[in-house]
Amino acid sequence: MNALPLTSLAPADTPAALKPLQELALPEAVSWVPQTIGWAAVAVLLIVAVLWAGWMAWHRYKRARYRRVALAELAEIEVALSDAQRRSVALAAIPSLIKRTSLAAAPRARVAALTGDEWLAFLKRTRGRFDERSGALLTLVSYAPAEQIASITPLEVETLVSATRDWIQRHHVEI
Repeated sequence: MNALPLTSLAPADTPAALKPLQELALPEAVSWVPQTIGWAAVAVLLIVAVLWAGWMAWHRYKRARYRRVALAELAEIEVALSDAQRRSVALAAIPSLIKRTSLAAAPRARVAALTGDEWLAFLKRTRGRFDERSGALLTLVSYAPAEQIASITPLEVETLVSATRDWIQRHHVEI
């Protein structure tokens, strides 16, 4: 078979000295497959690290379920606080919510028997923002009659709810 010379592709005004030249051959494409065992080891370590991080994130998510449940219940309490008829019952539910949340986070033997100042000290130790007034309100809504609970101002209620939310979100109990 008779092939046409490459010079036929050259423009007509190409000098005679350049007409016999041909294109340089290009090298083969570089493979993306690693050629050494080191890259395979890096790939294995990277896969293990990603799997471990995923497992830890899932485990942390699973462990924090009680926080999500407590925050959802606190949102229901806030809705009930806007209703004047359900306000005292909703306020009385806050200490119970905090106690159940702390029982989910800490050993029962350390938390279940705490009351009064020991209970408030525990809440402060575990990153709570309960000051003297919100701590007193927490005790008041736990044990006071409905008439006395009704005398709590909306600002104090908001402070108590805010401190409760903050504690649920941020508390950390050493085991």
